[in-house]
Amino acid sequence: MSRSYFTEDQKLFRPSTVPKWSWDEQDVIRDVLWSKGYFCNIVTRIGCDRKSHDAIQVQREDIPQLVEELFRQRLVFELQAEGKYKASINFCYDYYASTIIDAVSRFRKNKLNGGKL
Repeated sequence: MSRSYFTEDQKLFRPSTVPKWSWDEQDVIRDVLWSKGYFCNIVTRIGCDRKSHDAIQVQREDIPQLVEELFRQRLVFELQAEGKYKASINFCYDYYASTIIDAVSRFRKNKLNGGKL
């Protein structure tokens, strides 16, 4: 191992970077996921490269199915555990919002609650 992992202090947010997804695109992504039965929020998170990236905050119980769906769409992502039974899916390759919209529209409905919130 040549380097150690970044500490939480080193991963602090730097406000000079701006998320690439517009508010309208974030609303579309969230609405599509909600219609599929996934409760989520669109957020900005720090990746392992210490840069801010667009992310989707979801319930931890939905992570296994969402990981499978993201694998099916061949998207590269990071998972980050968060408090209150939540986790975030960080898109560290800075995909365009249109790529994510196309991918989430192909997701299957949530099996845990029958696709209903």
